[in-house]
Amino acid sequence: MNQNTMIQMLVMPSPEGGRYQATEVAKPVPGAHDVLVQVKASSVNRGETQSVIKHKDPQAKPLVTGIEFAGIICEVGKDVQNWHIGDEVMTRSPAGFAQFALASEKSLMKKPSSVSWLEAGCIPNVFITAHDALVTAGQIKTAKNVLVTAGSSGVGVTGIQMARFLGVEQVFATTRSDQKMASLKALGATAVFNTEDPAWVDQLLAFTGGQGVDLIMDQVGSSLFDANMKALSLGGRLITVGRNAGSMATVNLDELARKNASLIGRTFRTRTLAQTQECSRRFDEDCAKGVASGAIKAILDKSFKFTELDQAQAYLMSNGQTGKIAIEVS
Repeated sequence: MNQNTMIQMLVMPSPEGGRYQATEVAKPVPGAHDVLVQVKASSVNRGETQSVIKHKDPQAKPLVTGIEFAGIICEVGKDVQNWHIGDEVMTRSPAGFAQFALASEKSLMKKPSSVSWLEAGCIPNVFITAHDALVTAGQIKTAKNVLVTAGSSGVGVTGIQMARFLGVEQVFATTRSDQKMASLKALGATAVFNTEDPAWVDQLLAFTGGQGVDLIMDQVGSSLFDANMKALSLGGRLITVGRNAGSMATVNLDELARKNASLIGRTFRTRTLAQTQECSRRFDEDCAKGVASGAIKAILDKSFKFTELDQAQAYLMSNGQTGKIAIEVS
């Protein structure tokens, strides 16, 4: 390997699903408005992991993965003005499972000195996702209470903290494990409900005087849809950001109309680069101080070397974690 090459973890197809392979490739060259980052840390994310699992076609090309990373700028494009070599940054940008990666200057956020590299590598995707769902789509400033489903997930633990930071009076969360309840309450959840208990929605409604919740950020999908609709207040907003338990659900349109409720889907897959960058800017504007102070922090469950990505993703899919699984690159 020479100064013009680097190691990147590429996903190779196999009958059992994609497998990561350390591969020597050319080091990227920044365009006019790009920077080259020496990657220090990244993290695994469920949506991307599900794509890796499905990578079975032997004729398919290797996948390039890693949708977020943190590191040090080592090169800047000729028209970059506000960022410099040596700046410590974090970003929601592709190809982060590598020693070096490109990012557009408009996608960058400053890494606070109070945040470790492993924490910074876990921030961009889930923090921006939670902010986009709660603030932009969910209009959180008009909500007196919020429900975050799958509260122990990366987006979940972030959403609980973010809702608290943004001033929500009551923040509820769900889990399927009694053992995770205490940790979610410690993050700021007013009450945590086990969705394995058939009475969990009634318990939640009791907390709200029968009114329900104004805003739900859901990552579960089909199996929780009916319960979410029951838990929603009149005029409430159900934001679907994940469908980990399935993507198909039957909607009672009469009930949706009776509640004057809003059902809103959010994804980054169909957004332009400019739209995604705007989401990053909004999050940074609203929450940078909260991240720097530790009011909203990355909750790290476990870390792996970037040559151990297969193990990291297997652990993610075991659902045993609370928070994020970090990837140490250098």
